[in-house]
Amino acid sequence: MGSVKNQQGYALLIVLLMVVLFLGFSATFIAGSLSNAAQEKTVDTSNQSIASAEMGARYFSTDFERELELIKMKISSDTQERVNQLIACIQAKTDSSCDNETKITAIENNIDKDMRTLYMQKILTKVTELNAMSGNEIVPFSADQIKYTVVSATATKLDSAGQMITDPATPEEKVKSIKVGMEMKGTSKEISKKLKAFFTIEVPATFLNASEPLIIETEISVEKEGVTYEDIFSKALPTVDCNELVTQLTVAGNGIISPYECQLADGGSLQSLIGLIVEEGLDPEQFKVYTSSFSNNICTTNCNSLDFKGITVVVNPGDLDAFNNMNNLINANLQVNGELGVGNNLINLGKNGNKQTIIVEELNVSNNIQNMYYTNFLILGKEVPAGTSENISRIHWGQNFEVDNYSKLCIDIDKILPADLTRLAEEIKFTNSGILIYYTKSLEKTFELTGKHNAGKGVDGTELYVQRMDDYTTFLNACGVSLKDTVTESTEVAVPIVLDPEFDFEVEY
Repeated sequence: MGSVKNQQGYALLIVLLMVVLFLGFSATFIAGSLSNAAQEKTVDTSNQSIASAEMGARYFSTDFERELELIKMKISSDTQERVNQLIACIQAKTDSSCDNETKITAIENNIDKDMRTLYMQKILTKVTELNAMSGNEIVPFSADQIKYTVVSATATKLDSAGQMITDPATPEEKVKSIKVGMEMKGTSKEISKKLKAFFTIEVPATFLNASEPLIIETEISVEKEGVTYEDIFSKALPTVDCNELVTQLTVAGNGIISPYECQLADGGSLQSLIGLIVEEGLDPEQFKVYTSSFSNNICTTNCNSLDFKGITVVVNPGDLDAFNNMNNLINANLQVNGELGVGNNLINLGKNGNKQTIIVEELNVSNNIQNMYYTNFLILGKEVPAGTSENISRIHWGQNFEVDNYSKLCIDIDKILPADLTRLAEEIKFTNSGILIYYTKSLEKTFELTGKHNAGKGVDGTELYVQRMDDYTTFLNACGVSLKDTVTESTEVAVPIVLDPEFDFEVEY
């Protein structure tokens, strides 16, 4: 039989020690693992808070950029509306505020300035609205425990060097961009983190595109060059009725330019027309009214004390019984395409001090022509028949012929009967600043005063009171007569520019 060895329980003890050591090492590893898991959970929650804050910054910056597109559309629309108003002003030619290039440029500068102000105001208003959302938490996903909120929003104006503008008196054109700053807070499982986000919005240098302007063509009235006898006594008559013309002129953008020529209808009254013109806010001096019956349309009761209010009245050649007495005529521009026949006196013209012009082919006054003040009186003669040089037009008066203060008697002596010129040289009388201006194309012809009325103080009357003109247009201009011609004028107008300002975004963690 084999012998039994006594090991006194050492094997059991060794096993127990090994179990204890194994359990100790396991506990240590388990504790470390649990600690690492807790730390990782905390880091994950913190990262989610930052991500939440960044998500909020992205959301609000995107919303701001979308709002900026709406602002650009509004500014472009308002700019176009202002440009349309300028175009209408130019085309109508009724407003002196846009009647030359300097004024148009000033209006364009005002449009640019106003649109810049409006653009920045809308951006700053949006920043104010964003700042007002401070404290309002937004939960983007209902299943998650994350949320974000705006802590604050501010706006800063920057100059071309990117420096902050602090002086409120700085002109707005110095502002080149607006920097918007947002402080955002993100929260995840009650852990909050903050970050700062910035986006910079460019302020356009101009809101108008002057490099590709819109060309506006308008018809305008200019002084006609080389005015002729045929221009003065044109046979072309207007067909539009005066009352109808006034109605057309009250419509904005009608395109009608002055002088406004029209025909006074049979049975119409000059005084009624003047009342209508004034009632509609129009200027009587811009109207040229043709009449076929002076006695019916103009002298409705008599021809004394007529006030034309500056209207030009043209009497058609067929009106032979136009006049009787004509005294105290004021504010008149009268053209008689024929003979001005006054059955008695023609006195007290222009006594109110307003300049007036009377143009006739011939003059026939039964008695006196006296007290002529502030009046240009032109006698241009009838058209000489083709193939003849006969001077057949008449200047006839009964007794006295006087030209007084600030008045001019203007005569084309090539068309006047020589006998009438001889009598005129003998009998006409000038006082104070009254003068006679004559035209002739002949170097041999002259007009010299021969009567005793204009001599005195050792001064020759002709030298003192008579002026010669060899050019017909210059002659007419010297006598206060000029005609309008219509030309097409091209005007450049800047159009709204396509707004595409830069939008830069950055985040500081």
